[in-house]
Amino acid sequence: MLVEPPNPDDPNLNGPLPETLPPEPDDFQVAATAVTRAIRAINAGQRPGDGAEFITHLLATVAANLGSTEAVTAGRRGSWEAAGVEGLLHSTVGYNDEYLLTYRTEPIEIVVNSVYELDDLGMFEAYDASLNHIGQCLFGDRWTPSRDRLTLAELEHIEDVEYQFIQLEKRDRAEYRQRFTATAQARLEQLRAEDPSRYPEHLTITVRYADDTNDTDQFPGGRSPDLTDGWGIDLASILYAHARETTPLPGSDDAPTWTPGRTHTDTLLADGHWPHLRVPQLAHYGRPITTATATTATEES
Repeated sequence: MLVEPPNPDDPNLNGPLPETLPPEPDDFQVAATAVTRAIRAINAGQRPGDGAEFITHLLATVAANLGSTEAVTAGRRGSWEAAGVEGLLHSTVGYNDEYLLTYRTEPIEIVVNSVYELDDLGMFEAYDASLNHIGQCLFGDRWTPSRDRLTLAELEHIEDVEYQFIQLEKRDRAEYRQRFTATAQARLEQLRAEDPSRYPEHLTITVRYADDTNDTDQFPGGRSPDLTDGWGIDLASILYAHARETTPLPGSDDAPTWTPGRTHTDTLLADGHWPHLRVPQLAHYGRPITTATATTATEES
């Protein structure tokens, strides 16, 4: 039986061509369809309320999820459309957004880089101070940051010490994240107790930690554009600023000390919170008697 060879120009040679999927409807069409369906149901008595109330609450919810009334009209402030929208929102959420959060349906998100925070608060300086103290205990005057006066065996020894600090930093970061989140949550509960009408029960927060080390290469200081800052008047900024100022540093129950002329590291070490003392393999090195100069003399354990 003769078999006709396949035609190399046949478009279905490798099977039928995949069907072309229809394009996704854009956001405007999705929103228009949903609002039309809702108001049609309202007019038919299938859901409570009225169309005007529905539109007003919907717009207030959008503004609340964006974070402010101004965020809705940010693309074209000053237009007649913006003026109308702002007037409607002000009559609903308050001229200063006093009642905005009562309409919010999304959690308040705080985005934090805990590596940046700990670095800015001086924890990495404290690690370095502990490492230098141990280096001086081990090698005396031959200890320098360049380590060019150490033997190969001594270099391996100090590298083992550094590994302990790497593991400590990981534990400290995990501890700081838990404390930071708990502090922000507690502050929200305090605000809710003081003004329940402004901070309703359904309002929640999430704290997301953006600690991707690649960010430090692209963004100086490790701060990427989406990180929350403490300069705004929105709730995320308020909670972030409070948590940053009051969350205890790792290894301590004390909040960061904002003393002019004295760094957090100075205060941390002066109070005896040397990082290596929290590492069982390193605690026997003690701490310098004179913390200001980090001398090699150590206190007795």
